Amino acid sequence: MKVHFIMGEGFDANVFLIEAEKPILIDTGTGWNTAKAVRTIEQHIDPKEIDSIILTHRHIDHVGGAAELSHVCQAQLYASIDEAPPLIHGDKATTGATMFSIPFDKLDVSILRYDDEVDLGDAKLKIIHTPGHTMGSISLYHEQTGSLFSGDTVFADGGVGRWDFETGSYRQLLASIEMLKDLGPRNLYPGHGPYVEKDATEHIKTSLKFLRYAEIL
Repeated sequence: MKVHFIMGEGFDANVFLIEAEKPILIDTGTGWNTAKAVRTIEQHIDPKEIDSIILTHRHIDHVGGAAELSHVCQAQLYASIDEAPPLIHGDKATTGATMFSIPFDKLDVSILRYDDEVDLGDAKLKIIHTPGHTMGSISLYHEQTGSLFSGDTVFADGGVGRWDFETGSYRQLLASIEMLKDLGPRNLYPGHGPYVEKDATEHIKTSLKFLRYAEIL
């Protein structure tokens, strides 16, 4: 399993290509930089080899490029059981499309259930329910390499996802990051900013300190 990083620009989300027997993408960005994402994918594999596209949560900076990328890759979109309905119905409010004036239409999304596994052929990613940023946010974990794809739940260098958007919850976010810390991941691939290899758990511990301090303020 190889991870290829397509860094988001501005508030655009990171996109990750996981090159495996059955390649997948994690998240799609706003759609502003889809051409760049496709060019990066083509440096490694034919986009049509991508088996599926996993959306970590409903926000437009992660799903805005989903329609175009799924068309280019001919790949099925997936989201959690709580995040899929607003995507299927084209909900412009809770996705943030209205807030950021980004066009958003209904998506053909299949449902992932919590504790499902994504089959990469030669590897498996466990789906972990990590609510807090949104009610149905998920992270994906590859146990053999300790690789965690955390969406907007937790970031490098002590960052955490916002909990003040609709369906967000401080308490749920705190519990989710506690759970991720207990996994002891080595590599952290978040929805924004740089990724971390080898000492991911230390970064997550720093995020927990920040989050607990935020409660005091």
